[in-house]
Amino acid sequence: MIEGKLIKFHREESGLTQEQLAQGICSTTHLSKIERGITEYSSEITDLLAKRLGVDMLAERSRYESLQHTLAKWNDAIIMIRTNEIHQLKSEIEQEPLRFLSDFFFQYHLLLARYHLFLDNPPKANEILKMIKTKQDSLSPYEHNLLLHVKGIYYFSTRKFDRCIQALKQIDDEYPNAEYYFHLATAYHSIHSNTFAYYYGQRALQFFQKTLNILRVIDSEILILIQLNAKEPFDMEKTKQQYDKLLRVCESVNSMERAHKIHNNLGFEYFRRKRYKESKESYEKALDLTTESTPASSYLVTLSGYILSCMKGNLLPEEELIHLANSGLKKAREHQDPSFVFFEIYLLTLQRNEEELYTYMEQTALPHFKRTGSQLMYQHYERQLFLYYVKTGQTEKGFELASEKMANEISYYELE
Repeated sequence: MIEGKLIKFHREESGLTQEQLAQGICSTTHLSKIERGITEYSSEITDLLAKRLGVDMLAERSRYESLQHTLAKWNDAIIMIRTNEIHQLKSEIEQEPLRFLSDFFFQYHLLLARYHLFLDNPPKANEILKMIKTKQDSLSPYEHNLLLHVKGIYYFSTRKFDRCIQALKQIDDEYPNAEYYFHLATAYHSIHSNTFAYYYGQRALQFFQKTLNILRVIDSEILILIQLNAKEPFDMEKTKQQYDKLLRVCESVNSMERAHKIHNNLGFEYFRRKRYKESKESYEKALDLTTESTPASSYLVTLSGYILSCMKGNLLPEEELIHLANSGLKKAREHQDPSFVFFEIYLLTLQRNEEELYTYMEQTALPHFKRTGSQLMYQHYERQLFLYYVKTGQTEKGFELASEKMANEISYYELE
């Protein structure tokens, strides 16, 4: 029934009513049924309708099938992170007016939203999602699942991790793109639900291995390694061996972005084990791999880790550390990045203004970490603040903080 849809599309493009197009060829009622695909029709009638519209129906069918194929390729290119192909296919698709045909309208716009998320432009993606929300009753089952997937990615990009998980968990088994398991894994990792992050990371890894998606295999392996070290540090030498193996794969596919992430993670693992010199060296390697195209958030995470390892290990002069912290704070403010809190804390620490430091933790840092869902950092600085209250004899504040923590603590014995 493709012909009917094509006839309707070109009729509306030409500004003709059904009555004007059908005159002398068939009844308006019959044309309406042809356009809706609810009646049988002869090729003679569709040929006459196409001739009046000035289109070649055989060529139009070919364009229809070509666009169908190109949209599928665009989706695959996004999943495989083939950057040049992603941009090239977008340009091709935007030359094709049939993208606004009802069969392609939602799929095209949902993939366009994914494209904007790929470019780290959540506001642009959200404009499209708002438009589709008003028409989502018209979505096919595949388009509905695709909408949930794109919404999940959008929520993750805006740090709404619970909403991300809620959206992605609604996707049903009919959806062919199991890539969403990776997005589920990263969302669970972000709320420190390591068991679920590991489980979905493994499912994503299987999908990427099956589809020979090397870059995403690396991403999944990195994510799984992080979970192994999440609660209790895994054997560092084995961890280093695994990361070194992944670094060799990164080199073979020329993925400096992933190599940067690996060195950054190694820096953190050394830091956790108080091996500050090795931590500094890993963070330095990560910083050396940053370019102008590196997202500000990735650069700032690495810079933050580098500064902290140097502070803890007394590995750089204080003046240089203050300069780096000010530089990080400025960049974080410019990009409205939540890492600004860390750079403020580093500066207050380096300035040895203890009272102001802990006032900042109490009034700004902890509320910020709670608001952004950074549970790990909230717990870390909550503990530091409690120890400060105990040291300075602020027993009432210390008791209040401890009471709140105990009230919110989960009992793993009774699984409350």
